Amino acid sequence: MSRSPRWPRRQILHWSGAACGALAGWPVLANEAATAARSTPRSKACILLYMDGGPSHLDLFDLKPDAPAEIRGPFQSIATSVAGTRVCEHLPRLAEQMQRVLQIRSVQHDQKVHDPAVYLSLTGHKHRSSGGGLVVESSDLPHMASAFCSADRTPATMPKAVQLPDVMTMQARVLPGQNAGILGGSYDPFAVHVTHAGEVQRPDFARQLELTAERFTARSALLRELDPATASTIEARFADFRRQALELVSSTQAQGVFDLERESAATRDRYGRHRHGQSVLLARRLVEAGTRFVTVYWGNEVQDWADGKPPMVANNPWDTHRNHFPLVKESLLPRADQTFAALLNDLAERGMLDETLVVWMGEFGRTPLISRPWASRDHWPHAYTILMAGAGIRGGEIYGRTDRHAAYVEEQPVTPADVTATIFDALGVPYDASVPTLNGTRHRLSTGQSVRAWFG
Repeated sequence: MSRSPRWPRRQILHWSGAACGALAGWPVLANEAATAARSTPRSKACILLYMDGGPSHLDLFDLKPDAPAEIRGPFQSIATSVAGTRVCEHLPRLAEQMQRVLQIRSVQHDQKVHDPAVYLSLTGHKHRSSGGGLVVESSDLPHMASAFCSADRTPATMPKAVQLPDVMTMQARVLPGQNAGILGGSYDPFAVHVTHAGEVQRPDFARQLELTAERFTARSALLRELDPATASTIEARFADFRRQALELVSSTQAQGVFDLERESAATRDRYGRHRHGQSVLLARRLVEAGTRFVTVYWGNEVQDWADGKPPMVANNPWDTHRNHFPLVKESLLPRADQTFAALLNDLAERGMLDETLVVWMGEFGRTPLISRPWASRDHWPHAYTILMAGAGIRGGEIYGRTDRHAAYVEEQPVTPADVTATIFDALGVPYDASVPTLNGTRHRLSTGQSVRAWFG
């Protein structure tokens, strides 16, 4: 008797579910969404680059050169490709790409602790607790990628939502907001691991050698014949999941998308031969293959110091309570600058930037006042900057304004809910729609408003 394929049933269902139930006509959006603002999708896909820990808006983009030294810090600004717009001197590559980038300098919220701030940023909804030490629970609201997939009804073969290089953790505890929560595990973003050395651990979904293509096709046809003509809703959903899984397993494109060796050495070098660089390169390959939402966390990694200084392991790399300026200058910005600029340039060269929304953000900014005795900056959610590019975004512009110390928003305030609403809107999903949950209730995608002024 022939053995079954080496793609186990549970793995197949996870892959097909991770493709987010992309089934025509299911699930049906709630009636209350009938009047939702609808638009032709501006973007086929979203790449979310998440800087866990909270990058300093004041040192990177919203610099205040006229502020006192204890606020402005030691970094200088440099000119960019946009006349009159300056960024941190340690972002030379990105400075050349700023004509493609919208700076949103007026994001704000009130969550000062990583756990609820991460949750708010990724879901667009407040956690029931504002304290630390949160754990993942089945009652959590979904990551925006999971929520998007539950509402999107376009068919797909590739998983629609993918996350890499690893889940975000803090002290070995997984931070909430990264999975599908109340929507169920079928909508969890599919996790792909990238090692600290930048090597992709490719999923193995190949058929066993003794299961020939002919036999595989015959089995698929037999399954279709066995489907009841009047299947129940649940049976129909499972059948669609199964068909999608079979397409995925038989797709040569899906088999090869995780192989970075298919990229030229020059391209891999351009992104950076480090974990973040190779993760973002993989994100581009996934989007190119049909994935619609890729979340790239910075990921815990060994931070390399220049000039022969010893390496430092950072739990949350952008959470720079100590050695802030050396860490940002020597380790964080060189990688972020190289990779973000490479992605924008690569997407543009491939004709993909106009249909790919790129978002660069963290959960908050850093304090305007440099803390003592560590000469560092702490958590600051009251005003911070995120970046967007592609998909018709008004590149080269600045939205919002903070006060003279970059401490509080003075013009055009934006919330994380507005950010998620805008992303949903760009992907063609009504942001005020609601989708069914496992417990029989409905989840509203976003309570915010899409900021259409960000698009040309």
